[in-house]
Amino acid sequence: MQFELVETVGDSKAIYHVKKASVAGINALRRAVISRIPSFAIDQVDFYENNSSLFNEYLANRIGLIPMTFDENSADDARISLSFNATGPGIVTTKDLVSTDAAIMPLNEDFPIMDLGENQHLRFEAWAVKGIAQKHAKFQCAIASYCYYPKYTLKKGPKVKEFLDSLPRSFFDAKGELKPFSAVDVVEEFIVKNPEQGEFKYKDDEFLFMIESFNNVPAVTHLKTALAVLKSEAAETLKQVK
Repeated sequence: MQFELVETVGDSKAIYHVKKASVAGINALRRAVISRIPSFAIDQVDFYENNSSLFNEYLANRIGLIPMTFDENSADDARISLSFNATGPGIVTTKDLVSTDAAIMPLNEDFPIMDLGENQHLRFEAWAVKGIAQKHAKFQCAIASYCYYPKYTLKKGPKVKEFLDSLPRSFFDAKGELKPFSAVDVVEEFIVKNPEQGEFKYKDDEFLFMIESFNNVPAVTHLKTALAVLKSEAAETLKQVK
């Protein structure tokens, strides 16, 4: 596979033009991104006080899905303690979730946990551990998708100009060219409705691959990790074949 970075949105999202690839290979990479990258998630919650309207099991499930930051220097068997103590009335958020490790904490302090009523109290201790989404969905720290790379040409003329002028500016790069990932659907629809205005096709061995991070790790780093996982598994399989 050959990767060419075509678009980024901060550190959290990256889009690549992938050449010399197959559907099987690009889908294996997608699956590695969503299920094989290590991350931290809350795995255990010990409740000490809860007289709210939500029972412990429901809250534990909600707390376990809070996105957490990641530290690559943490040990594989690390257990990070987070304490929570709040009294109503009001909406309590992850801002009140205090971690014993400054590197492992909720990704955003504004995630709501619940709305406590008057004289309602919630106190618990949670434990975050390292894992992968293949074990449990709460460990998923990135999402990935792909599509065939579009190859299209648009003829010059008033109808095409009117179409291009109607598109959002975000569909164009700094040079004024259409971004392939953003514009692929609308351009295809336009040419299907107006076949005389251009030509649209896909290449069988080229793809657009999008990856978006759910934690503090850049999307590009997640992609490198997923590729390393595939390389390691391929090498292990090769040893077994020999």
